Amino acid sequence: MRILTLTDEQVLSLADMRQAVDEVEKAFLLVPGGSVESPIRTRFRMTDVRNVLLMPSLIREKRDTLSLKLVSVYPDLGVNVASTRAVVLLIDGKDGELKCMMGGTSLTGLRTGAVSGLSCRYLARKGSESLAMIGAGGQGFYQIGGVASQLGIKRVAVFDVDRARQKRLIERCEKELHLEATASETVRAATSGADVVVTATTAKTPFLDADDVRPGTHVIAIGAYTPESRELGTDLVSKASLYVDSVEAAMEEAGDVLIPIKEGAITESSVRGDLAGLVSGKAKGRSSESEITIFKAVGLAFEDNAVGWMVYSRAVQSGTGAWVQL
Repeated sequence: MRILTLTDEQVLSLADMRQAVDEVEKAFLLVPGGSVESPIRTRFRMTDVRNVLLMPSLIREKRDTLSLKLVSVYPDLGVNVASTRAVVLLIDGKDGELKCMMGGTSLTGLRTGAVSGLSCRYLARKGSESLAMIGAGGQGFYQIGGVASQLGIKRVAVFDVDRARQKRLIERCEKELHLEATASETVRAATSGADVVVTATTAKTPFLDADDVRPGTHVIAIGAYTPESRELGTDLVSKASLYVDSVEAAMEEAGDVLIPIKEGAITESSVRGDLAGLVSGKAKGRSSESEITIFKAVGLAFEDNAVGWMVYSRAVQSGTGAWVQL
């Protein structure tokens, strides 16, 4: 068996955020027809904060493509160790052959940024120019890139409790994305003038509420992915138009949705739609310029599948990576 191996650095070198958004959109279009199988992830809880995740998926189209991602989330190892590390396997469904093994940390960032960008196509105000990035960890750069690929973002305000990490993200935004990026001292200082707000933190309790965002803001919450953790306050969730990446996954994993339901502030029917509904036209998107929209994502395995095969194709075409014989 001959397998192509790609490092995280090589995955990043092959990245094309606009194409990634397109590939994710194509995959979500297949969901209503039953051509996508993406089970809820299997989670092994190692400690209160440490988790190991298994995420398989199948996309049936011209060529059946499968993927399997193994993710370890260990946010307490210190600033010199990435809190999230992953590897992704790509399998050809026609012959069952393992085609590629790639670094999944960059791929996770790329596909999550693409999903957030896709939400902006349907939910953000078209004239949006300013972005608040709350959390300057590994996801921050990809989130900014995903949003900027769809909107005319000119300014980014970054907040993180880790000032060194905040500074590194600002420098990277200026150098690689050519955006005006500044440091904010508080969450509210970052969000008060923003058209789009992204939260990508390891917070367990909410820090963003209705008073922190202005009318017309599109809020993207990607940090919390367990039923007991959340980034958004109940007041914000109950006042906004709420959308998710998958209703099924959100009702299993999204504390940002489940906790307000448990409190009686909203019901499951308060979720106006998911991405499959938005891209297929079955769900209505933003209805006014003053409406606050929320997109809550927990991450779906078939997103790795769609973007991973895009990266694999670009690697084969460019001769990137190393072939290993097993």
